[in-house]
Amino acid sequence: MNKWYRPDKLWRALVILALALTLTVISFYQGRQQATTRVFGLADLIASTHTEGQYAVLVDEEGQVLDMMARRVYINDEFIAADNRRYRVIRVEGNRAICRQIGIEQLSLEAEESIAANDTAVPVQAGGSQVIGVYHSHDDEAYLPTEGTESIPGHGGILQVGSAFANRLRSLGLNVIHDQTSHAPHDDSAYRRSRRTAAGLLQKGAAAIFDLHRDGVPDPSFYRSTVNGQDMTMIRLVVGRENQNMGANLDLAKRLKGAADARYPKLIRGIFIGAGSYNQDLSPRAMLLEVGTYTNTLAEAKRGVTLFADVVPPVLGVAARPAAARTASTAADWKGVFWVILALILGGGAFLVISAGGWDKAIARLKQFTSIEWVNLLGWQRLRKPLVVRIKGPGSKEPEAAVDQEKRSVNEAVPNDQRAGWQKD
Repeated sequence: MNKWYRPDKLWRALVILALALTLTVISFYQGRQQATTRVFGLADLIASTHTEGQYAVLVDEEGQVLDMMARRVYINDEFIAADNRRYRVIRVEGNRAICRQIGIEQLSLEAEESIAANDTAVPVQAGGSQVIGVYHSHDDEAYLPTEGTESIPGHGGILQVGSAFANRLRSLGLNVIHDQTSHAPHDDSAYRRSRRTAAGLLQKGAAAIFDLHRDGVPDPSFYRSTVNGQDMTMIRLVVGRENQNMGANLDLAKRLKGAADARYPKLIRGIFIGAGSYNQDLSPRAMLLEVGTYTNTLAEAKRGVTLFADVVPPVLGVAARPAAARTASTAADWKGVFWVILALILGGGAFLVISAGGWDKAIARLKQFTSIEWVNLLGWQRLRKPLVVRIKGPGSKEPEAAVDQEKRSVNEAVPNDQRAGWQKD
């Protein structure tokens, strides 16, 4: 047996090593294949998304322009256009992505019909949290016509757009946490840095989180729209397709688009379903918004995102109402009541100890109170019953006798020598 043991063990090791090498080779070639499907060249791989002037053009198989965006595009990325036609990227040529139509989306009509009818809520999350989280992975993004530059690290106009979004949601009755933490510099690693911010918002009870950006397409008219007679920016919804929540987040994006199409036509630029995660693996209700592009004005972006905020509560299943009408209690409310009661108990106990002159006397006084005062009170209530029973009618003198009897009974309920000094006859 010993003669065959060592060769057998060696063969097992060689088989395992061969399998490992095979898997390594397969992974290597898959990686090379994916690397050749990118719209941007190798020199651009370190460039960040939303870089001004560097953008991909998505066209159909006849060369008609379908969409533009300042982000990397990969084969098998998809997007849903404003008219709900769905396309998939089938090949790339330089900065052009050739797309093929794969269907027409039939968006859910629940949110659309509800909003169009009477602005009531669709109970998607009945009884759910009313906290919304807002943050910015690229907080430097600015609007050139208004701010004179396309980038202001830590203070870009996108923060003001986020504030407009948050304030509108608050006016509709939602609690909003707008986290303006900077995740500079503006690069792909910003999403790793903003991951902690997104997770923190979820830990604070956010039912949904929104990461607000603006695009880098140079043509301002590409994102400009007129709604209710006012110029404003259109909004693109972005869903990462490389995480387990892709299906749920895409469903959320469709519902948001459907609701916005019903209430504010031409507000939504479309839905892009791209490679990456965008931290959406953290929640099934995580969305990335692109509010216009850097050549739009800040005012246009604020108007666009304010209208978009109107459709968020119904889609999340929260009834939109003025903030002043909110009456829902929270755990924090009950915690506050508990601390008030505890403070009263501790304060009363401290006063009793101080006034009595010590713990022993305080306990004795408390026992005396419970043993005498409550007995007197209960005795008084018991002795009041004959007063009602013995009233025979008007003019009867029996009530006076009953009262005299009650006074004597109260005085006799506890012996005189057992009463406190101020209670003795």
